[in-house]
Amino acid sequence: MASRNDTPSLIPVQAVDADLIRFEKNLLQIGFFGANDTRNSHPTTRTIEHEVVRDGHKIKVSAVFRSSAELGLPSTADRDKFIAFLKIVQDTKWKSGKITNPIRFSGYRMIKELGLSRHGDIYDDIMRWGNRMTDSTITSGQVVYLASKKLYSNETLHVFRSFKRTGFQSMKDGTRQETFEVVLEDWLLENLNQRYVVPEDFNAYKQLTRPTAKGIFGYLHLWFHASQGRPVERDYVELCNMLNIQSYPHLSKIKSTMGLALNELTKIKYLSKWDIQPMVSKKGYKIIFFAGEEIMDILKSSRERKKALERPFVEPASLTEAQLNAMRGLQAHGIGQEKALQLVTLYGEDRVLDVVEHIEAQISRSRTKIDNPAGLIIYHLENDLPIPQSFMTTRKLQEIERQKKADQEQRDEFIRLDLEYREWIDRAVSEEIDARFSPEELQGKIRTIAIQRTKTDPVFKRVNGAQREAMALQLLRKEVREATEFPTFDEWSVGRTQFKLF
Repeated sequence: MASRNDTPSLIPVQAVDADLIRFEKNLLQIGFFGANDTRNSHPTTRTIEHEVVRDGHKIKVSAVFRSSAELGLPSTADRDKFIAFLKIVQDTKWKSGKITNPIRFSGYRMIKELGLSRHGDIYDDIMRWGNRMTDSTITSGQVVYLASKKLYSNETLHVFRSFKRTGFQSMKDGTRQETFEVVLEDWLLENLNQRYVVPEDFNAYKQLTRPTAKGIFGYLHLWFHASQGRPVERDYVELCNMLNIQSYPHLSKIKSTMGLALNELTKIKYLSKWDIQPMVSKKGYKIIFFAGEEIMDILKSSRERKKALERPFVEPASLTEAQLNAMRGLQAHGIGQEKALQLVTLYGEDRVLDVVEHIEAQISRSRTKIDNPAGLIIYHLENDLPIPQSFMTTRKLQEIERQKKADQEQRDEFIRLDLEYREWIDRAVSEEIDARFSPEELQGKIRTIAIQRTKTDPVFKRVNGAQREAMALQLLRKEVREATEFPTFDEWSVGRTQFKLF
């Protein structure tokens, strides 16, 4: 019998931004990937049974997993590779917005996603993983949900229809490069396209080292989504059965085994804390899980995205000219009409046009051909990648010009109003002087001011009589203006302009 040589544990990564992948919900819920370490054993069958309530009735559902003695059933190492494979599948969905068979990828791409180094056996590990995924069967007793048919299956299913190595190349550094091809079974392909999935953060997953922690990791998304973040209780023995790990009757042993996995999940903030308590209804223990901030952030973002995807479909005829321009920009790079409409509806025409222009600039500057600009555009939009501030999009330039024009109009309006205000003050001062003095009295007042200032002000001595009288009038006007309570410019200008003045 061939010995099984599983891929080593993923290299833990430092906490970084979320890298969401979409895990097919059935494979997660039914425990297809055990959390046991099977390097020294080859279990070929296991059964999961439990009761559920559907349409008001309690029924028993089951899943039976079978595989060959040579390959064994999928476990933690296979889960690692499957998540990396889902990441690759997600990236291939860029252009058309739909996953199609066959799915091809390089072994190096999978190794890179897993954070592993290349060695002589790593490609053989991938080959064994693919064969195991193809060989394993699921006999569903009303447990596997078929999203396209909206019913639960009563049949035996495979996950991969086929898996094969399609290429081999020796590299200059002595390593080799291999390529692989997967054909998914119809039910899995349809469920992925129907978004019957659970978002999981691949980067958070790669921080885990214990198989049990990795097994619980996926369930936390389901549990806390259903509880809306409230604490969740699970029967310890039933959880061990789902994870395909050994259960223990004593509290101290539970804490020294599963407790270590729960501590890992607490460390990455998927749990805020956990507890173990005796059950009331029967003998045994229950695990109490308390949601951590990281998983709540993931659930919140996935809910928001789901709401966005559920927005009513907008017919092209009802789109604005700006939205149609954004769609044309996407379609010019090979994105289909339905996908283009979805992107414009989700992210808005301004964001779409900015991203398209940014990618076009990258393409024009690149020395190497970019084979999939459509995929690059979709990736930037779906992952909310920022456009560098230094890159001036047409929209940004137009906005700058509009702002400059608006600022200049505002300055011009301010100057016009300021002049009008000063003229109004002058007229008001003139009216006040006319009200105080008759023409003869005014002339006498001006002469008196001129005579008095000539005695004390050298400037008045140096000018002629007409200039003295003109200066005397200005002094009188100044005094009257300062003695009169006029409205401020802001008060006076209210209602005289649509601009917000300084």
